Amino acid sequence: MKNIIYIIIGFIMISISSCLEIDNWEEPDVRVHGKIINAYTGENMLSSQGDWGLRIWERTWTESVTNHQTLPVKQDGSYNNNKLFSGTYDILPYGGPFWPADTIKNVVFNGSTEQDFTVTPYLQLTGFEASLNGLKLTLSCQLNAPIRDGLPNLVEIKPFLSLNPFCGASSFIDIGEYNNQRKQINKSWMEEVGDVETSDFYLIGPLPVKPGYTYYVRLGANVNDANRRYNYTEIIKIEVPADAQNDPNEVPDNFLDNAQWPFSKSEWDGNRWGNLSGSWVTNEAMRTRGEGQFGGYDGGWEGPDNDKKSLGFERWGEAETPIENGKLYQTIDLPAGIYKFTMSLAGENPIISNNGSDPRYIAASVGESLPDIDDISSALASTNFAELGTDGSTSIEFTIPEPTTVSVGFVVNFTNNEQNVRPSWLKLEKLN
Repeated sequence: MKNIIYIIIGFIMISISSCLEIDNWEEPDVRVHGKIINAYTGENMLSSQGDWGLRIWERTWTESVTNHQTLPVKQDGSYNNNKLFSGTYDILPYGGPFWPADTIKNVVFNGSTEQDFTVTPYLQLTGFEASLNGLKLTLSCQLNAPIRDGLPNLVEIKPFLSLNPFCGASSFIDIGEYNNQRKQINKSWMEEVGDVETSDFYLIGPLPVKPGYTYYVRLGANVNDANRRYNYTEIIKIEVPADAQNDPNEVPDNFLDNAQWPFSKSEWDGNRWGNLSGSWVTNEAMRTRGEGQFGGYDGGWEGPDNDKKSLGFERWGEAETPIENGKLYQTIDLPAGIYKFTMSLAGENPIISNNGSDPRYIAASVGESLPDIDDISSALASTNFAELGTDGSTSIEFTIPEPTTVSVGFVVNFTNNEQNVRPSWLKLEKLN
């Protein structure tokens, strides 16, 4: 028995001794670096820090290696890594906003290796300008698509603002006021622009800024490929004077208040349903929650600790009260002019929805209320947005020849089950 114990102890000691052997591999000290070059301009590809990168596969020992490493590309379109092992590698620019690139094979990493790549962007953003007026910043650019055959659908043009020189999808001020100003497209190039290489100018904004702040700003546009990365403009530095202020006589950009997610509430049931704060009016037909007390605010179904803060109205189950000519609107005294009223389902609202096919209108009407659905033709303008997808928006335009009291908002008939609406933002703007 003792002999058996001694043998076991001997094996254990040998195992421990093996584990304590010193690792004699040298630390990786090879540097590989270079530039990602835009095929159209011959200059570095504009990017956002770490937005995409290069995939590398070591082929020193075998051609069958499938695992890869990723070398991130910097904002200036360069890359650099000085902690690699010497050897032979394949390299591929991957995951960026460009047409598929070729893999460069059998690149020898030894000492300091420089390897540049040329890629062809999906889009070029040209003519970028930033205009500051008081505390409002407006951005504009054109889109350019030299290759249109096979180009995936355009998705959006988005503003990026940062308080430091790193600006783009990996570093930006993430607030609804900026995100809601992005231009949603979701169309093919032919549908949006036509059979030409360059679009008209797109205007983004105005975006609110603060006095005394310095901003770094740019625009990005993407297409609906597997990655949806952005092609970018250059970055412009904007210094807002400490004494800057808006013109008190300026027509507001949005005549509506409490009109974007997160929407604020006034009274609510402490769990989900409530009323919107501010200038929102909810008629009796819309107040189907809390025994006729609440309508227009939906805090989400997880309870008060997960308050989702959405404008919303719903008729979901058979036992719930139908909403017949439910109205949710604001009334504003408007000067003469041409107006546009937009409701967007696309945006940051985490519980965006537009379920069911029962009638639901955005409308504008003279006076302090909106017409019933049967009389909707009497409105200044209206449109039924049933079936609108949660990445879309809808708008109406109307003209008033003299100063007029106008109401804008929703009119709905929800009599079937599983009907609801929860948008991301609404906007009433003066076009002329």
